[in-house]
Amino acid sequence: MIENRKEFMTDAQIQDEDSSTVTCYKPEKCDNGYAVLSFEMGPPQTRLIDMNGRIVNVWRQRSERSKYLENGRLLMVGRTRQQILEFDWDGNLVWEYLAPGVVHHDACRLPNGNTVFLYREPVPQEFKDKSEDPQRRQIPLQCDVILEVTPDKQTVFEWHQYEHFDIDWHKPDRRHHADWTHTNTVNCLPENKWHDAGDSRFKPGNYLISMRSLDTILIVDRDTGDIAWKYGGNYRGGLSGQHEPNMIPKGRQGAGNILIFDNGVEQAHHGASVVLELNPVSLAVEWTYQDEDFYSGFRSTVERLPNGNTFINEADHKRIFEITAEGEIVWEYWLPETWRAGRCHRVAYDYGERLRSLPKPAEIPVEAPLQQKRPLPVY
Repeated sequence: MIENRKEFMTDAQIQDEDSSTVTCYKPEKCDNGYAVLSFEMGPPQTRLIDMNGRIVNVWRQRSERSKYLENGRLLMVGRTRQQILEFDWDGNLVWEYLAPGVVHHDACRLPNGNTVFLYREPVPQEFKDKSEDPQRRQIPLQCDVILEVTPDKQTVFEWHQYEHFDIDWHKPDRRHHADWTHTNTVNCLPENKWHDAGDSRFKPGNYLISMRSLDTILIVDRDTGDIAWKYGGNYRGGLSGQHEPNMIPKGRQGAGNILIFDNGVEQAHHGASVVLELNPVSLAVEWTYQDEDFYSGFRSTVERLPNGNTFINEADHKRIFEITAEGEIVWEYWLPETWRAGRCHRVAYDYGERLRSLPKPAEIPVEAPLQQKRPLPVY
């Protein structure tokens, strides 16, 4: 009910409830730039803020995961649940695509100008009939599709999960759950050292996706449609409700490794999340971030910044922060308790002509007294 009411909040009401605040900022240790916050609960907005939390721009539409583009536009999943929308800096709609099914969680603009996203579809009965479980054959199972379209809306890639997965692949406690795969991320691989060395599994442009309901991430070969690589976890007993796997691009600390926000929803994980940096060839976990007060059972994103720091959205705890490789918090931003950001990412001051045209913001250190930590969400 709170979220529905906020769809119609006035600017004054939003301002009254906006207790968001920067509680830590060490400019000399940060990868300074702008943060992009897309609110799925709270004000129906995506915001661009500076390091001191000052609002630089606002797009007045709700989206669970908006992405700021280098051309100064914003790409988002629309609220009708079947739309991909693109807005210019002033909030004017400049491009949209109506999908065949419910679009959810993620959409990505590719270097060639195409857009790739996820939409949900029912599993056809002839595939469900292959299940060894008679009850599973009768469940209205849902899975996901990867769809890539050109700027003029022509389909260039379409990948239906049910055609590539065993119908009886499921977690033990989700045999009869309709939300079979619940795919929450689609990213494309950047240029990387593994492919440079001849490993075709990691070909730039291949799709990296995350299936929360299956505790698995995998890479789909864009040319063949084959599953090129698959990982279910070898740390803390395996992945548990993970989000946002993404390969660290060249020039950044850990380049070629895959970052994962492992939500840790299973009882064996003791209600604790962890950020993993995975070597996808050796499958060794080369870096982690975890803390006794670090937990988000749902959502959340992670990104490696150019200076080697890591940018984390601990979504359900309403906290966005930046840490060094040693785990020192050098920037921390809290949202009001009734708000939640589905995706957050950092962009440089000079990311695209539109941002380069802005005056550089003042960078004012913040050494506020330690904020009393909110209780962790309970699921």
